[in-house]
Amino acid sequence: MAKLNLDYYEPSTDDIYSDGNIESELLQYAINADCDWYRDGRWPVVYHMSHLRHNILNWFPFRDKCSILEIGAGCGALTGLLCELGAKVVAVELTKRRAEVNYQRHKHFENLEIVVCDVQKIPLEWKFDYIIINGVLEYAAYMVKSEQPYVDFLKLSAKHMNAEGRILLSIENRLGLKYFSGSREDHTGKFFSGINGYADGEQVRTFSRAELDEQVSNAQLYPLKYYHPFPDYKFPVEIYTDATICDRTPTVPDNPMDMSRVKLFEEKKVYESLMKLGVIDKFSNSFLVEIAASPEEEPANISYVKISANRNQKFQICTYFDTDKRVVYKKALWPVGKEHLYRMEHYSNFEYGNSGLKNIGCQQKGDSLSFPFITADSLEGILLKACKHNDTDKFFAQINDFREVLFEDIPLQKQPISASFEDIFGQGKCHQELRWKDNANVDMISGNIFVQNDGYQVIDYEWHVACKVPMEFLIWRMLKQFAEEHTLSGFLTKPTLYDLIGINEQTEECFLGWESHFISEYVGMKEVHHLTKDIVPIDIEQAVTQQMKENVLQSSLFFDLGNGFSDVNYETSRAVYTSTGFVVAFSQEKLREAKTLRWDPLEGRACCIQIQKVETDGIFTDLDSINAERYTEDIGYEFFTFDPQFQLSGDFSNATYLKIYFSCRILDWTVGYHKREEELYLSNKKVAEQELINIQLQTKLEEQVLKKQQLLTEINDIQKLNSIKKAQLEEKETELESIQSKLMVAQEEMQVIKKDFNQTKNNLDHIMTEMKEHRVKTMMKILLFGGITRGGSSE
Repeated sequence: MAKLNLDYYEPSTDDIYSDGNIESELLQYAINADCDWYRDGRWPVVYHMSHLRHNILNWFPFRDKCSILEIGAGCGALTGLLCELGAKVVAVELTKRRAEVNYQRHKHFENLEIVVCDVQKIPLEWKFDYIIINGVLEYAAYMVKSEQPYVDFLKLSAKHMNAEGRILLSIENRLGLKYFSGSREDHTGKFFSGINGYADGEQVRTFSRAELDEQVSNAQLYPLKYYHPFPDYKFPVEIYTDATICDRTPTVPDNPMDMSRVKLFEEKKVYESLMKLGVIDKFSNSFLVEIAASPEEEPANISYVKISANRNQKFQICTYFDTDKRVVYKKALWPVGKEHLYRMEHYSNFEYGNSGLKNIGCQQKGDSLSFPFITADSLEGILLKACKHNDTDKFFAQINDFREVLFEDIPLQKQPISASFEDIFGQGKCHQELRWKDNANVDMISGNIFVQNDGYQVIDYEWHVACKVPMEFLIWRMLKQFAEEHTLSGFLTKPTLYDLIGINEQTEECFLGWESHFISEYVGMKEVHHLTKDIVPIDIEQAVTQQMKENVLQSSLFFDLGNGFSDVNYETSRAVYTSTGFVVAFSQEKLREAKTLRWDPLEGRACCIQIQKVETDGIFTDLDSINAERYTEDIGYEFFTFDPQFQLSGDFSNATYLKIYFSCRILDWTVGYHKREEELYLSNKKVAEQELINIQLQTKLEEQVLKKQQLLTEINDIQKLNSIKKAQLEEKETELESIQSKLMVAQEEMQVIKKDFNQTKNNLDHIMTEMKEHRVKTMMKILLFGGITRGGSSE
């Protein structure tokens, strides 16, 4: 049995922190061991008694047989969990009544001691493996009286930590995104209290990440790892780390259960923008910090956690993956949940009638199931991308492809009689013939389906049921969930949905009944959004305009005493409502001394002013606007400036008063802004058009210049070529003259040679003639005398 230790108790501390008389009800709940916090719904009951508070630590890998010190245990929101996880738990609580609630809730634990006191009172020799500081550091200034109470509180806590121990510290982020978007500061209940640095002198403090780092470092401690619980550390559903917070969009909304809030902007869109910038870790709503005495210590090997604890206890599990993002684990949060967990192993690598749709494999590892980490595109991602690009063809093609795989070869039939089906889905009867199949995965949502190798892989199949379920129901749930979580721009209307699935309105009504019974009765889902306080949308423009309307008519009359207008010589008067508009009166003595008057009907607002009349006992001659945009008969002077001004002329030397009757219509500030934007746009358009014309003219001019340069170049080339040709011609002419001269010499030589030739020829002819004659004579001699005798004396 647990021990309630009052050895260090001081009654004076009981009033330091309390939720009031409701704590007596909490005590009665604890004594009776019967608290339906969900049905009760009041914030203190939900906050102190809900098991969902466990989500901040029920996934953390505590060491076996560890010892745990819980500082600020309160009514025991976490104490029971810690007793399940540790071999020894000491829960320190400042107030006796809260400690008694905790004791009555957890007195059956033999390993629990509840100590009622300020943690500064417990013996320093008490050492622990883990020290839990959950939502307590922000109140340190109430307990530790020093110049740096938060640092000293951490130092004091660390004194109870073993050498290799850990402090697990949970606290809100002073700069959490929810505070910017309209949530009240959790402790002060005021808007922007923390963001404004607790300017009203509050003792409570939360910290930004950099500020918390500084507090931890100044305590000679080391923040090993930051976890980012979402929506916050009180009721987290997902736990991110620095490695995953910029990669994964939260799957649950941030619904306020403690106080109403306003909605200043679409928080999800801003969250996603900060993710893309890589800075969302600075704006997470809460922190869980794993702290050690040495930077050499290794933090828990966890990168992301999804906690599914808002169910019947036998179905409560968590899903997480390690730092390497290679393996995904599922673990039962309670021993009774192991049967549900291990049932999944039965459907490992399960094929849905064909090889095109298959569960990924899993295997048991210790008390967990392990799955491979899938990096392919999910069907949800593909559908979202199609929506983003307004690609309806691809959107419906993807759904049709998946439907064909899911429906393949399953005949239509009437609803079979099944006690198992009624236990899971209720007694609703469907009169339409559908495609019924056993071993169906009821929760086959698009985010759990990955498209890979021309097929589909299912990563989360904990809701396989043995009884027959219609496939139309599965794809209806998938599309319904997708439409509820995303903006589809009219992609998926009811008629389209019915046509896609092949159902009618009556069948959908039946599906809604089945789903409701499955979620609320079978799974036992506790939808915490039912406990949400009011979220009030605030239209900033409307609020500003209304504020303007309530405070605009503060008029000023400036007096030019001869040296121009100044911020010294003026009179301010508030306009008074009349049946036709407003009247403002001025009566300062300086009115008589003024050479000219300037009237500013209001400041800080764009407006339309219609002058009805000017009344004075002086002489008024004229009124003209100084900076109106325009004047029209129906609306008067239209001012886009936030400082509308008129000039009044006349002789006011004998005047004792001046009254101006006018009507005023406040303009939305965006009118002038948009007008200026339109004018600027038109001006920019005109400039752009002129620039385009200039560019075109410049281009033409450059083309003409280029063409001229090309022609000049060609002319120069031709002239150069002509010069070359001319030089070549002159050279050829010189050569020709030389040749002609040589030819004449050769001709003369030829004549001489010819003459010599002729002479030689004549001589030769003569010789030939003589030879012929000589031969005739010789032959005659031979014929006559029979021979020739050479050299004889007789010849």
